[in-house]
Amino acid sequence: MAAAREAFVAEGLTVSLDEIARRAGVGAGTVHRHFRTKAELVDAVLAAAVEDLVVAANSYASSDDPGAALRDFLVRLVTEGAAAHDLAAGLQVDAGNAEAATSGPVADLDRAMSLLLSRARDAGTVRPDLDGGDLAAIVAAAHAAYVHPAGGDRAMMLVLHALD
Repeated sequence: MAAAREAFVAEGLTVSLDEIARRAGVGAGTVHRHFRTKAELVDAVLAAAVEDLVVAANSYASSDDPGAALRDFLVRLVTEGAAAHDLAAGLQVDAGNAEAATSGPVADLDRAMSLLLSRARDAGTVRPDLDGGDLAAIVAAAHAAYVHPAGGDRAMMLVLHALD
C-alpha cells in the first residue's frame, strides 16, 4: 500500500501494477492476488489516505486552541491533497456517491472536520456563520491556490483567512 501511494503521488494513476510491485519489492503476482484491478488498489489507497486524515483530524480535536487546530488540520489536508492531486480528484468523485457520503472513510472525515469547525465556532476563533459547505469551498479554494504556479504556502494561507 505504501509503495502504491508513493507511486501514485510521484507518477499519477497511470503507473502500472507491475511498477508498484517493483517499488514494493514483491512480485507482480503478489500485487495481482491482493488487488484484481488497479481500480481496487486505487480505492484501497484512497481509503487509507482518508483514514490517515481522519486520525489526524481527531487528534487535532483535543487541542486547547480549536481555531489553530482547525487551521493546522486544513493546512495538512490541503498540502497532502496537493501532494496526491490525482488521489484528491478521486475523492471528489467518491463525494458524489450517495453511499460514500454516508459511510466509510469519507463520511468519517466529514464528521471529524465538522467537529473541528464546531469547536472553533464555539470558541469564537472562526466566523460564526461558517458551515460545512463553506468549509468545503474554502478547502477547495485553498487547494487551488496552493497548486497554482503563482501559489504555494502564502496563497493557501491567504485563502484560509476566509475562516476569520
